[in-house]
Amino acid sequence: MAHSNETEFKAVTDSWGNLDVAFYEAEAMKLRNQYLRSLILNGLASAKETVVSWFSAPSRTHSA
Repeated sequence: MAHSNETEFKAVTDSWGNLDVAFYEAEAMKLRNQYLRSLILNGLASAKETVVSWFSAPSRTHSA
């Protein structure tokens, strides 16, 4: 019994009908750049939190 697939893969082809490798390389580059951008932004946010925690004064409590 075959399963029905809601999304069907359509390959991108060049003018000769061959798989368009350049298209998939460009898509891979976009995905890699998005990943690296998010990795860098998350790293910067983490570094900012670390630096802020170094220079923030601890809350003082008065002991009785």
